[in-house]
Amino acid sequence: MSSERDTDSDWNQLGEVDPFWAVITDERFRAEKMDKTTREAFYESGFGNIDQFHLALKHYFSAPDHFDACLDFGAGVGRLLVPMAKRANTAVGVDIAGSMRAVCQARLDELGLSQVKLVATPKEAAEFGPFDWVNSFIVLQHIPPARGLALIADLIATVRPGGFLSLHVTTFRDAHLMSQDTAGSVRKLLRQVRASIVSGPQIGQISMFDYDLGEVLALLTRAGCPRFVLEHTDHGGHHGFMVYAQKVAG
Repeated sequence: MSSERDTDSDWNQLGEVDPFWAVITDERFRAEKMDKTTREAFYESGFGNIDQFHLALKHYFSAPDHFDACLDFGAGVGRLLVPMAKRANTAVGVDIAGSMRAVCQARLDELGLSQVKLVATPKEAAEFGPFDWVNSFIVLQHIPPARGLALIADLIATVRPGGFLSLHVTTFRDAHLMSQDTAGSVRKLLRQVRASIVSGPQIGQISMFDYDLGEVLALLTRAGCPRFVLEHTDHGGHHGFMVYAQKVAG
């Protein structure tokens, strides 16, 4: 019996019932509390993040003011994709959850951003590449590292030589967020079986995973991004890094 959750299914379910809160777990953005003002505040917050990432790439690697093509991985409802699209001739949002893509498409239509495409995977996105800037923020942390590392490799492969990446990964957490479960393996298995029988699977669970930073940087280096800059992040005791990098040209 595998204990690994189907995180793709989780996110599709979250997109159906609470899409904005699933992106930013702030009670203001619960589905039952969302109104036009709150919704606009949610989307406006994405401009601040993209401003920060873009300025970092300009500072560290002399990135341009405007790009031909950009990609946002884990685009969700378009919080970061929209401000990226406003800096590019074309943009692609990647999200595995069809429910999230539906909300995002409605926002794109509302804003008249017809140059933006939505797809489910980086490999599908490659059809519209290569890309000058690939971004992912507070997304990989919800994907098991074995899958996440493969996805990072796929994302790097879509970057044009000379292009840029801004990728966020979580790597460790404060003690109060560490699992305190010291039960033996048999007891854990019995607990999982009992939970599945009594209460069924949890719906739309937001899982958190920590990555081995050395593995991430080795992957970047081997894929043609030997120069990178790290900036520490701390989201409620979940620590990680924004990794800014440029792919070797030629």
